[in-house]
Amino acid sequence: MKELVTCRLVFEQWLSEKLLPHLKPGQTVILDNATFHKSEKIRELIKSAQCEIQYLPPLSPDLNEIEHY
Repeated sequence: MKELVTCRLVFEQWLSEKLLPHLKPGQTVILDNATFHKSEKIRELIKSAQCEIQYLPPLSPDLNEIEHY
């Protein structure tokens, strides 16, 4: 449980400080199905930037670019 909370907090900070300042309204943030990606806080942060959120289908590494390296 502690690891999940740590991952969520680190991701929230990265999203707030590094990604969201560079997004334009209407852009889409695509995430995998990691539990911490689906928190209410993450949805609120992305919505506050006037952006959309879309999740990759479960068990589809072929759609996740990072899996090709």
